[in-house]
Amino acid sequence: MDSGLPSGRRVHIAPLGYERDRVVEPVRIEAADVVYLLVDDPNRTDAEHGDVDADADWSSPDDENVPWAAATAYQRAVREELDSLCEARGVPVDVHNVYDVMGVTTTIAAAHDDDQVFVNISSGTNVAAVGAAIACMTTAALPYSVEPESYGHDVEAEPLSRGVAGIDRVPDYPIEAPTREQVHIMGYLYEQTVENPYTLNKRSLIQRANDYGLPFLANYSTESRQSEYRRLDAAIIDPLVEKGYVRLEPAGKRKNVVLTDTGVSVYRAFQHKADAA
Repeated sequence: MDSGLPSGRRVHIAPLGYERDRVVEPVRIEAADVVYLLVDDPNRTDAEHGDVDADADWSSPDDENVPWAAATAYQRAVREELDSLCEARGVPVDVHNVYDVMGVTTTIAAAHDDDQVFVNISSGTNVAAVGAAIACMTTAALPYSVEPESYGHDVEAEPLSRGVAGIDRVPDYPIEAPTREQVHIMGYLYEQTVENPYTLNKRSLIQRANDYGLPFLANYSTESRQSEYRRLDAAIIDPLVEKGYVRLEPAGKRKNVVLTDTGVSVYRAFQHKADAA
C-alpha cells in the first residue's frame, strides 16, 4: 500500500462493522499514526449527516460521542486494541447511509490534506463501502480492501448469511464533487429554503455571490447584469441542475431555485468545502 505521497502522518479511516482483523491488522502492518473508526450511531439524524466534531475528546472510548454501549464486546475491543497501536478516534456515523459515510470520510480527509489518508472499504457494511469508495474518488484519499484468510464458517458449505431483512437502493451518485462555489450556494439555499420557509431566485443568488466575493462573479465585477446571470448559470445553476441537485420552479416572471432531496444530501456530505473557504 505504498502511496507515493509526500511524507506526513499515515491516517486510516475504517467503517467499523462486525470485523476485527480486517480493521486492526492493516493499521498494525502499515504503522498508522492515526485511525478513525466510523461507528454506527442508530440515533444519528439527517441534519448530522457529514458532520465531524473536530473538537471531540478522543482521549478514551468513554469520552467519545459514540454509542459504544450498543456495540458488541469485540467491537469495543477493536477500539481499545487500536489505542495500543496508534492514536485511535471513534466517530459516529450512519453506516447504512451512503451520503453520511461519504461526507464523514471526505471531511476527515480534508482535515488531513497534509497527511497520507487511506480508507478501508472492506471493514463495514456494503453501503459503507460504497460511501467510502466514492469519498476516495472525490479526494486524494486512497482506498484499500482486505481479503480475509477465512470466514467464521465454511462459506463453501453454507451461505454467509440467511434471509432478507430489507432491500435498500444505493443512490446513483456522480463521481465529480461540487465545487466550493457550488457548495456555498447550495448551503445558502439550504439555510434559506430548507431550514426556513423562504424562496430564492437567481437574482438572490447573484446578490449572495457578490456579497461573499465568489470568484465566478468577483473576477468579472465590471460586466453587465445580464453577464452576471450568464456566469451564474454557467458556474452554478446549469451544473447543479444537470446533476439533479437543484431544480428551477416558475414563479411569475422569475424562477425560484430549489434544492432537491439529493442536493440536500450532497450539500451535507460536502459542506466542509464551504466551511473551509
